[in-house]
Amino acid sequence: MSTLGFTLSHAEGSKFVDFIAAGTGMVLVALQIAYLPTLYSAYNRRETLVTLLESRAGSPAWGPELLIRHQLVGSIDNLANLFAEWERWAADVAESHSTYPSLLYLRSPRALNSWIVSLIAVMDAAALTLAMDPVGAPIEARMCIRMGFTCLRDIAQGARMPFDPDPDPDQPIVLGRDKFDEAFERLAATGLPATRPRDEAWAHFRGWRVNYESVAYALAFRLDAPPAKWTGPRRQFRGESIEPVRPTDRQPTSVPPGAGRIIPEHERRPDGPQL
Repeated sequence: MSTLGFTLSHAEGSKFVDFIAAGTGMVLVALQIAYLPTLYSAYNRRETLVTLLESRAGSPAWGPELLIRHQLVGSIDNLANLFAEWERWAADVAESHSTYPSLLYLRSPRALNSWIVSLIAVMDAAALTLAMDPVGAPIEARMCIRMGFTCLRDIAQGARMPFDPDPDPDQPIVLGRDKFDEAFERLAATGLPATRPRDEAWAHFRGWRVNYESVAYALAFRLDAPPAKWTGPRRQFRGESIEPVRPTDRQPTSVPPGAGRIIPEHERRPDGPQL
């Protein structure tokens, strides 16, 4: 700090300013080094749930695919826990990314994963659940959407992006009705509960999505997120979207004789393996 590396001026006042400038530079460097663990910690917390969502909603994530996979494996009841986790995740991201805007531009390690795409997928899944089956939908779905668009608006406000703070539920959205109808048919084909008719479900889904669609699309466009379905256009892909590929359900074709048989207590050998 005392070795400034250039010739000092002869005036006492100028020397004092020179040393203050050198000390200020070292303080700035120390602050930057101290903030690196904080930034990495926030990034790591964000990416943990994004990576976990890959097996639940595909890559890139898509809201209807999340519901389809949960229905196929019989884990619809687990959606409440999922929405609760993403509600807390959205609160954490709202605080960290509005405080440190540089985190917005840190991409996921996997090419097709993205925090903004994943958040859109989870909120779309929650909105579909509330629109199709309001009686059976968990309360966590409503809370997840609320915290999700609050997170997006906090980030948009920090980035000086315009948005409507109180949109009309009857306002039209960018997502077309034909895409909703296609997803509705696919969800119904898997046996997902639907207590509302399609037209009524569309009206309620549109009323939920209008709260976050415009801000989410603008952020996905600005960050050049992977071109996932239902996430708007991109600079390079011009509206093209990648549908997540569902893994094949592979099961053994032949089972050895006696496999899976429970051995009675009197047939068990104390010195042998217990199957």
